[in-house]
Amino acid sequence: MNVQRCCLVLVLASSSLAIATNLNSTLTDTHQSSKHNLFARNINTKRPTPRPTKRKANRPARQRTMKPIPTTTFRRGDLTVNVPSLGIRLSTGMSVRLLARANKKVRYANGEYSSIPFHSMPDGAAVIPLSNGKYVYVSNSEMKDGHGGVYGVYFSRNGEIVDYQRLLRGTTRNCSGGKTPWNTWISCEEYGQGQCWQVDPDPGSKHFLKPERTRLGQNGGSFEAVACDDRDLSKPVFYLTEDAEFGALRRYRPWRNSGWDTLHEAGGVATIDYLLFLDENRFKWTTDLNAARNSQKKYYRNVEGIDYFDAGKIYFVSKKTYLLYILDLENLTYITTSTKSSLFGDGKFTDSPDQIIRGTRGAFSYFTEDGGRSVGVYAANKKNKRLAIFEAYAQKYNGDETTGLAFSPDGTKMYACFQDCGCTDSDNLDFSCGCLLEFSRSDGKSFDGSSLSLRFHSGP
Repeated sequence: MNVQRCCLVLVLASSSLAIATNLNSTLTDTHQSSKHNLFARNINTKRPTPRPTKRKANRPARQRTMKPIPTTTFRRGDLTVNVPSLGIRLSTGMSVRLLARANKKVRYANGEYSSIPFHSMPDGAAVIPLSNGKYVYVSNSEMKDGHGGVYGVYFSRNGEIVDYQRLLRGTTRNCSGGKTPWNTWISCEEYGQGQCWQVDPDPGSKHFLKPERTRLGQNGGSFEAVACDDRDLSKPVFYLTEDAEFGALRRYRPWRNSGWDTLHEAGGVATIDYLLFLDENRFKWTTDLNAARNSQKKYYRNVEGIDYFDAGKIYFVSKKTYLLYILDLENLTYITTSTKSSLFGDGKFTDSPDQIIRGTRGAFSYFTEDGGRSVGVYAANKKNKRLAIFEAYAQKYNGDETTGLAFSPDGTKMYACFQDCGCTDSDNLDFSCGCLLEFSRSDGKSFDGSSLSLRFHSGP
């Protein structure tokens, strides 16, 4: 090998050694650096940045629509609303409108008028829902000598008058009555040979304008009102009062519920018996009519209104004893309370009790008087606290009666009549006697609903 080639080999070898040495040093430094920074790298390591996504434009948050809660403005027993045109005072938070006057045609919501005038001497009544969603106010006429009957004021779902019809004619002194579980009306005649008639006010029914005499009245009597115990709808029980000193309170138990035919069919076994008071506030039912008549003469002469409520209790009043009687049908016991008890707040109830009905929610019972000076509507809660709803003060109402008390299906409208309403000869065939009024709460609530506490008195 010559000298030049030898030198070249030595130079190349030295360069390779230097490169290898430098490379080893670099790897060593990198490894040491990684060891020292491993913990820090584990903490600070960031996830890969996600790809940007398209975002929808911000929408305004959906607002929940809350129905405003009506402010309570009604105060039972606080007769502050004076209505001079009618001569009556209403409880705070009430309004009234005149719907009809006797012997004048009824004005409908569309401006048209009925084909016949409103009936004279309106008496017992009820509101009955119809199959088309509307409702009807059925009302008796207590005219004598075959001029009585039953009439219907028809309302839309919104409570506007849409029709007025005669439903029963040719009867005498149709006083009060009662509603059946199948939404018909029983109208009772109040004279010696009176009967009870079933009337179907629903234009969609096959019994519409085809009233029938029921089996309730048997051989006749001076009948007043009907209540129905409908706890067992397969066998409803009816109670019938008689406005006579020597009358009898009857119980009618049909053998089955067959709707309209329940009060007419002769088949099966229908039981009729009578109320008999015993000692120590007990009672029983008897088939001895004469014993029952003696019982009524002694304890509850001239029974007027009757109703069933409070799960197994019958309420009725006597205009001669001024008492409310409550029969416990399960325990066969009874209690009494005076209808002349003091009212809380304004008003004064000093005369004979007449009609008694429960409110749509059962929180209150409502009652009227049988003529006198306290012409109005009054309410009693379950603690028997009594308050005036409205009361008449005009001289023309002396000796008049508030009749036909009823509530719309939702309880927001109260209907009532003055039987005379200022006429001068109600004892004879005066066809101008009577008027129909509609009452409402200005807060739109049910009459059985909550109310303001009575000022200066303990509220109900």
